Amino acid sequence: MQLVVLAAGHGRRFGGLKQLVPVGPNGEALMDYTVRDAQAAGFDGIILIVREEIQDELLAHIGSAWPAGFPVEPVIQGTIAGTAQAVESARPFIDGPFGVANADDLYGQKAIATLADHLREGAAGEHVLVGYHLKDTVITDEAVTRGLCEIGGDGYLSRIVENRVLRLSAGGFQGSPLAGEGGTRPLSGDEQVSMNLWGFAESMLEELDDGLDAFDPETAPHEEGKPPELLLPDVVGQAVAAGRARIRVVPSNSRCIGLTHPGDLPLVRQLVAEGLTG
Repeated sequence: MQLVVLAAGHGRRFGGLKQLVPVGPNGEALMDYTVRDAQAAGFDGIILIVREEIQDELLAHIGSAWPAGFPVEPVIQGTIAGTAQAVESARPFIDGPFGVANADDLYGQKAIATLADHLREGAAGEHVLVGYHLKDTVITDEAVTRGLCEIGGDGYLSRIVENRVLRLSAGGFQGSPLAGEGGTRPLSGDEQVSMNLWGFAESMLEELDDGLDAFDPETAPHEEGKPPELLLPDVVGQAVAAGRARIRVVPSNSRCIGLTHPGDLPLVRQLVAEGLTG
């Protein structure tokens, strides 16, 4: 049971390599806490997805900061931008159910343990998403992108809708779907959102292969200044819509602390120092 840590991002909005920004009292990066929590939860090792130009810097860091003897397999991401290609790049090293986590989010020990428990004890072939309440993932008034989960009465994911989310000074939140469907709407903060903490059976790798084969960077929509990319939630959503995958959504009831904007850093350091992660 391995955890795939996505550390190949460029940090364009943040303006630097978020993966290695020190946030802890001893210079710990966010991913250092996730790896320690993964080892404590019973994961057998880490598959670290990187870009070639930052691989040496990341390996130098983990050599001094990660638990000694805990297996780490660095893997350079394939040619297509986005988290779908990042996860698929780990395929040669995956053996059995596996987890996925971002390098620039701090999920909390309880959430990582919940993920590990479901990978060990869940039904064969079942996938899982560890969800968070929206209000537990927004730390400043800067706009963020959050995947709002639509969940059926059986507790399984129907779809994820990516939203631009703002925290309102009067309380609550405002969400605007990135695809333009439905317009702006108020959000209470209790909505379940995806922070890319997934648990997959190996069958999801076939979905990723198919999604990447069908992806055409020449025609794919993309934000100005960013390359066309295929996102993991898009591939998962297509598999769910076609009835080829079922994703159980498990609430974490924890806080997820991440770095998006440069102004997030002082508050993230404060929250880490105060142990407010859960």
